[in-house]
Amino acid sequence: MHHVFVSYSRRDQAWVDRLVHELDRREARFWIDRQGIPFSVPWREEVEDAVQSCDMFLVCDSEHWRASTPCATEAAYAVRFDKVRLDVEVGQDVDAAAERVSRMLRHSGRLHGTATELSVRARDWDRAGRAGKALAPRRLRRRYEASRGERRLSPVESAFLRASRGRSRRRAAVSVALTFLLALAYLSARVAPATEKEVNARLAHQADVYLATRAALNVIEDDPYKGLELAAARGGNESAAYAVVAQEALSVGVPDDAFTLPDPGLRFTDATVSAQVRVTAEDGSGWARGADDRDRRSAHRVSGDPAAGPGRPATGGGNLDLRVHEGSARVQVLRRGELWRTVVLDSAARTARISPDARWAAVATDRGVALVDLSRGTERDVLRGAPAPVTDVVWAGRGDRIWALAGRRVVSWPFADGAVVLDLPDEWFQAVLPARDQAHLWVVSRSGRLRMLARDSAAVVRTLDVEGPVTYAADDHRGRNAAVVDVEGEQVRIVDLATGATHAIAVPDDCTPARPVFSRTGAELYVPCLYGDVLLADVRSRRVTGRIAVPDPGVNAVAPAPSGDRLLLGSGSGDVYTVDARAGASPTWLYRVGCGPDIEAIATGPGPRILPVGKGTGLSGCTQTARTEGDGSLRWNAFIDSPPDSVLALAAAYDPTGRAFAIGYSDGSVFLRPSDGIEPHEVLTHIAGGVRSMLTLPATRSDGSTGDLYVATRAGLLVRLPWCPSCLSNKAMARVAAQRLRSAASLGLYTAPPVSPSPTPTARNST
Repeated sequence: MHHVFVSYSRRDQAWVDRLVHELDRREARFWIDRQGIPFSVPWREEVEDAVQSCDMFLVCDSEHWRASTPCATEAAYAVRFDKVRLDVEVGQDVDAAAERVSRMLRHSGRLHGTATELSVRARDWDRAGRAGKALAPRRLRRRYEASRGERRLSPVESAFLRASRGRSRRRAAVSVALTFLLALAYLSARVAPATEKEVNARLAHQADVYLATRAALNVIEDDPYKGLELAAARGGNESAAYAVVAQEALSVGVPDDAFTLPDPGLRFTDATVSAQVRVTAEDGSGWARGADDRDRRSAHRVSGDPAAGPGRPATGGGNLDLRVHEGSARVQVLRRGELWRTVVLDSAARTARISPDARWAAVATDRGVALVDLSRGTERDVLRGAPAPVTDVVWAGRGDRIWALAGRRVVSWPFADGAVVLDLPDEWFQAVLPARDQAHLWVVSRSGRLRMLARDSAAVVRTLDVEGPVTYAADDHRGRNAAVVDVEGEQVRIVDLATGATHAIAVPDDCTPARPVFSRTGAELYVPCLYGDVLLADVRSRRVTGRIAVPDPGVNAVAPAPSGDRLLLGSGSGDVYTVDARAGASPTWLYRVGCGPDIEAIATGPGPRILPVGKGTGLSGCTQTARTEGDGSLRWNAFIDSPPDSVLALAAAYDPTGRAFAIGYSDGSVFLRPSDGIEPHEVLTHIAGGVRSMLTLPATRSDGSTGDLYVATRAGLLVRLPWCPSCLSNKAMARVAAQRLRSAASLGLYTAPPVSPSPTPTARNST
């Protein structure tokens, strides 16, 4: 697999030869057509494969290149495969051009290398007839899934990951069963006769717990209401076995509103629901109920022609449309009439509707209502609990609710994770930052616009514009200055938040800047260089005053330590260091996070606590946090997560008390977890776009929450979530499960069993 595809005109070959020689001297692998294509191979096919396999598309730009038809073909392939493109002008200094290519290659390989590898392996798997032996093993497959957050996957790539995931699950089940049986046989043969009975009893107990948990997960998959029964009965202790059942049962969305029709419904009459939910029955009659009349369980007859007949197109707001072929699991998304992307679902689709904000699609499928994130082109969730197959869906006009037809029932699910503070679909938010006072906050867009918002009203009270694009941003927590980074342009600028004036910091040529942080006083700025050292810059003079040398492979993340004047450093190999915040200081190694993630950010909280996250965090057991003990040592805990679609985490935060933490993934998932213990976690999947930044602010309300968590995404969304650490326990989740059962019973969607569920084995807290 080649790293750089060199696109050039033969008429510029003399200069290109010198550039390629310099790249080769720098040990940068490349592909160039005179080396890679045998005369017996069709040119187009070989070039297409070579472009697909590269991490970066290098254009040797000249008048000859722009006039070349083969070069235009190569560029079209680069656009098709979403390749990073770098243009270098033919005739410039070769050494400078080669150094620029090398730096950009390190950056693009870091961000897109795994995605390229996935693309090539999926292509080869498809060409080989989709043979099982060509599938990705578990660890490699989980690494590939990180690429979902930064680009859309092709149908072949999605199918490759699903097939690999299925094989991993089958192998894991066999491995667990064999391990358990071997351990049981070994211990039975080895234990002393006096303790054999006790050991066998413990093994039998653990086996019962394991089997009961697996059986409960199967029940949840088959019937969400039976799953809620099991969760409601498992609030007696905080064991891990009970936590797994609680979190899985509550992760399934079930209706919280429903009413009946005298005849089966045919379709919803309106494109969106406002004050009335209007339905056309199979006999052509019209029926309606007030959207907010939640106590009313039946519809009333409405007069007039329901208008449009069945089969109306699945259209949405703006320039997007959906094309659904009934019985197929593929949904095509059209933009301005042209095919934009194809979404592959887990079950056959019937009809689909785009949300009013054009970010989501609700698709009626065999399993329920599938929710598709249109910005990523992936299925994010399935709403279940309807009493019959869903035949039509419609969104509420505000986009906060989904209605579905299921035989003679009309059912509805809420669609909201937190409160939307700012909604700008045409923007890409890169950071959310604190302001000078807790009544305001800043939101930074990729375009270079900084907006100050009022927390109570969400009104934009101030706007500043800087030269974009902005890749990272930070502020000094005093509301005086912000720092913005343009990675592609390799620029760092200080922004005066009072006047809007910007001043550049001269970054050395060997540094590609990453996410910066200010010192506690705001007088210094620490800039990590991607896979390099840490620069120290004086904010007042805007000059680099020194650097901190970091062991290979260098750092990507920097954060002030929870206390004192030291810094925390996160490396590309999962190592965490601490260092005195002075030029020339030597870092001290603290810990290597399990699975060795490429650390992108480090969150700190009261305790003091440390949470490093990055590429690999979503892998099971790779979420690890540290808490300072009384003697000053760090105690690290690992958490077992149910993985999101992506394993790339770019943001994390603690609640104001340190009792809970949140991790935001590039697929839009937000994980909320208690900081200590083995209590269940909550996974939020109804936030559009990849999470880019998080901010915790103290609570301003008296609703029992400890604070507010603000989540900024690349889809132009800023969402506020209340912090509730006490909600993350088996006991609290059992109460929620019981409440959902009572609501479902009142809607006629659930009938309680005549007797209580059979008791399950009591799980030990250490399980």
